[in-house]
Amino acid sequence: MKSFIPVLAICAIATSTRAQTTTQADTFIRHIYAQYDISDATKMPDFTRSKAPSVFSPSLIQLIRRDQHNTPKGDEGKLGADPICDCQDFEHLKITNLQIVKDSAQKATARLTVQLFSDDPSSTDSIKLRLIWLPQGWRIDDIESKKVPSLRKFLR
Repeated sequence: MKSFIPVLAICAIATSTRAQTTTQADTFIRHIYAQYDISDATKMPDFTRSKAPSVFSPSLIQLIRRDQHNTPKGDEGKLGADPICDCQDFEHLKITNLQIVKDSAQKATARLTVQLFSDDPSSTDSIKLRLIWLPQGWRIDDIESKKVPSLRKFLR
């Protein structure tokens, strides 16, 4: 019986390092967007600053940081809007539709529709998130919207 314990421990470690499920990717995305469902614009989450490592892949953070670094103080960089919601105003932003498809063990694509204002059902936008699995969990590796077909290419 003792010989099975190390095997079980190895299996547990191997399982914990595998890519997360689409259910866990769904939870990751809903957690991010839930932070926008507020009415006070001063509390808007700034995922491009201190929270960036919990949301974006390291290579996308590098592009965001380069844009911030190259933007003169007081000017607006390429990111004139929040890339996650593809908006500047976000009052009561919420997800109205979310579909996630795994592209591989390490990648997934999330297609979502967000409603920007709770009192205007016609104010919706479609966003596609390219997700990548890292040891820390799912992270956004690229964002595609009507305005910006690829955040990654836009920031290069």
